[in-house]
Amino acid sequence: MTPTAFLAGLVLGFLAVTAILGVASLLAWRRHRAEDFPTTKVTTHIALQVASIMLWIVFLVTMRPWVAWTAFAVITAGQVFGDLLMFASYRARHRIAKAGSYIAVAKDVLGFTRPVPALHAIIGALGWLAMLVVCILATPAY
Repeated sequence: MTPTAFLAGLVLGFLAVTAILGVASLLAWRRHRAEDFPTTKVTTHIALQVASIMLWIVFLVTMRPWVAWTAFAVITAGQVFGDLLMFASYRARHRIAKAGSYIAVAKDVLGFTRPVPALHAIIGALGWLAMLVVCILATPAY
């Protein structure tokens, strides 16, 4: 097994743990949800993240760089919706109309007052970064 293939497998592990934490976080949020639950954003985030995991599995089987880069593009788009959900959760929990700065919202999540969303964010970021590294390593130099 090459180092790139090993790291690609590690990425899949990060993605799996992140997905499990995401489901746990979603279930907790749904129990406490208000009328303005962001169903469309949640559905889009989940669909893009599941698609990226499926693409990553295809990459693990084929080791084609273009598949890895496609998975990376899809997961990045999905994380944009994850960030939108982070803001929506912040607004709902603090009962405010505007969430404020990205740094304030990220500090709220990473403050570990809610460990599951914090771990979801951290492990997801590790998976994203490791995926980028694998994409670079898998791309031949011309």
